[in-house]
Amino acid sequence: MEYRRAFLQALFLFCEERNIDAQKIAKLSDISLSDLNTKPTYEITNLNLEKVWKNIVHLSKDDLVGLHFGATMQLAALNIVGQIIQTTNNVKEALRQACSFIHLLTDFYTMHLEEKTKTFTITFQKNNVFGNFTTAQNQMGDFLVAFTLYELRGLLLESPKPIKASFPTFKKNHEREYEVILRCPIEKGDFHFLEFEKDYLKTKIITANYEIQSLLIRYISNLQSPTFLNGVLSKQIFNFLIANSYFYSLSMESVARNFSVSVRTLQRKLKEEGVSYLQIVEEVRKSLAINYIENSSSSIKEISKILGYAEPSGLVRAFKKWTKKTPLEYRNNKN
Repeated sequence: MEYRRAFLQALFLFCEERNIDAQKIAKLSDISLSDLNTKPTYEITNLNLEKVWKNIVHLSKDDLVGLHFGATMQLAALNIVGQIIQTTNNVKEALRQACSFIHLLTDFYTMHLEEKTKTFTITFQKNNVFGNFTTAQNQMGDFLVAFTLYELRGLLLESPKPIKASFPTFKKNHEREYEVILRCPIEKGDFHFLEFEKDYLKTKIITANYEIQSLLIRYISNLQSPTFLNGVLSKQIFNFLIANSYFYSLSMESVARNFSVSVRTLQRKLKEEGVSYLQIVEEVRKSLAINYIENSSSSIKEISKILGYAEPSGLVRAFKKWTKKTPLEYRNNKN
């Protein structure tokens, strides 16, 4: 139940970040946010989850809210993902462990890894006994597909591109949105699943990722609200980018969608606060780069890739501009 509690806490936090009234959702779903956040054990029923998802969809007017949540939940999932990273050597082993762990997170699905001649699939199969919780089950299936893909990207320090994805819940009018998040063709099918080239299964997991994720959580509160950001929106965007920086592929378009505004409106509001989106991104990279160089043993190549630089030389140039030293000089002086 610990993982389900962490999941629900993260879901309510996600709502708050998107300006969806978490207190109202909790009240309508017969959940005490105070008890959820303070009591070490808190019973969460499947009926609670059905009400939560229904109320989130209704208040957000977002049919793909599970998919959007899955693309942003990596920090809240660290406990279970951290265990997988530390006890497996390659993607195949990690996925097999994930299949055995999924029941800790949800009753609604079982997870299966199937190897084919040239590809492999990750399938989430509905447990039909819970078919009366339709909204929760559908949204959870969407969540699991996006969450699994984004965690795979983190394990590999690259962006594995699925061959295709399947959703029983697929909505044709949102096809572009699916493709932006998953970066592959989408089809309507009987199961939620992802299909990849088989070679990915052999890919070694870079265990330093776990160290980076741990550092991000441990120091995240110290990295928020830089003094030069005076506006409410610019601080919110900085905090959002920090919280989601482990998968540093967030475009201005995706950030604008998260805050329910157009790109043009986002740019205009930031200009009114005296800052640009690129300035905020630069400050996020600076804060995280210094934190990682000071407190982790990760290589410059790993850190540069996590922070979105195409080559390590890009991070080295930026770091010298920020600190007048190369990353290695900075690290050596701190030791």
